[in-house]
Amino acid sequence: MADQPAGMALTAPPTTEERIKGFSLYAPWLQQDPITYWKEIQEVGPVLRSEQHGGFWILTRHEDIAWAARNPEIFASREMLIPYRSTFAADEREIPLGLDGEVHRKWRQAIVDTFKPATVNHFTPAIRQAATELADNLAGRDGCEFIRDFAVALPGEAFLIDYGIGRDRLPELLAFKDWFVREALPNARSDEEVIAAAEPLRDFFAEVIEQRRRDDDPDARDVISHLLRATYDGRPLTMAEMTNTSLVTMMASLDTTTSALGLSWAWLARNPETRRAVLADPSKTPALIEELLRHEPVLSTARVVTRDVQLHGVTLHEGDMVLLSWGMSGLDPDVFASPDEVDLARAPGNQLAFGVGPHRCLGMHLARRILSIAFEVWHARIPEYHLDPANPPVSHYSAVRGLSRLDLVFD
Repeated sequence: MADQPAGMALTAPPTTEERIKGFSLYAPWLQQDPITYWKEIQEVGPVLRSEQHGGFWILTRHEDIAWAARNPEIFASREMLIPYRSTFAADEREIPLGLDGEVHRKWRQAIVDTFKPATVNHFTPAIRQAATELADNLAGRDGCEFIRDFAVALPGEAFLIDYGIGRDRLPELLAFKDWFVREALPNARSDEEVIAAAEPLRDFFAEVIEQRRRDDDPDARDVISHLLRATYDGRPLTMAEMTNTSLVTMMASLDTTTSALGLSWAWLARNPETRRAVLADPSKTPALIEELLRHEPVLSTARVVTRDVQLHGVTLHEGDMVLLSWGMSGLDPDVFASPDEVDLARAPGNQLAFGVGPHRCLGMHLARRILSIAFEVWHARIPEYHLDPANPPVSHYSAVRGLSRLDLVFD
């Protein structure tokens, strides 16, 4: 099942040609069964044209998607979604996602320490404790609604831990995130509407930043403390830059990790043999995580063509929008043998769930850690479960692929 956004049909168009022309990340028929349709259009050709959202190109092959992501001088990042609505005023950009070149490199360098493996290791015990409490509260029940009871809460807890924000603020943060991602952003008619909708969250982060500034703990390792110590071109960050970065980090992490958990658990519920094989040999857990990230990716991104360029005989013109689907890249049979299978013996390294090139996801180490902790902690308490046949999973429509509901029955 899929939620249905206004103005978009729930049922897929009847022909492949019409499905390509009607391709949109917000289409319920695509969200409901993306792998089938990704594979279908992948077989048509490497460069295809959707007529949705003013028209955009779709790259379907792993090699081309990676090439575009690695060449920001041709494929700029200033508009990362299709359709694009900016969360920031015209004189601001999403830091660092909406930047390219030397400016992007400097900003990434300014904030990279907050996402390094050593920082993730520092916060891992607290994240593990949060996961343990969530799983303990569910163990012994007959089942649960996984998205609400675990997949939303754990990334939210991890975000608060990383930012040094009290757990009592979690309901407030999640309520705003859900409203912004599911309602405000998809339905906005202008950038101004999006900017206004995001103002309460800017105020939230500004309040927390000011409190942290007053606390002045030189040994604190949370993200906000790091932002207060960080410099760009030798100067401290402004309040606008710190709230900007915090807003981007929240939007780039909470929904994506929740979606990765939901899609992974739906797959695990349908494939108990693989789940049991990993439980019998925990050394296979990293391979499982990588394969699920490849097979069940949550993100696509977009680029703006900066100059006319030829690709497979097709001319992409300056100003054209191009969709880079990490999901389609993971299904390319030229790169992945039997790509629709989760293969624990597959050699790691080629999947693009976190992107590639200068904009490769800064939060990938944290995301992998959350998924690994979740798998270990959950299955130590709830090893056997299946989908509730009376309540099938419900996909949500958004630039982030995921589920809004996943009912599990515990065995």
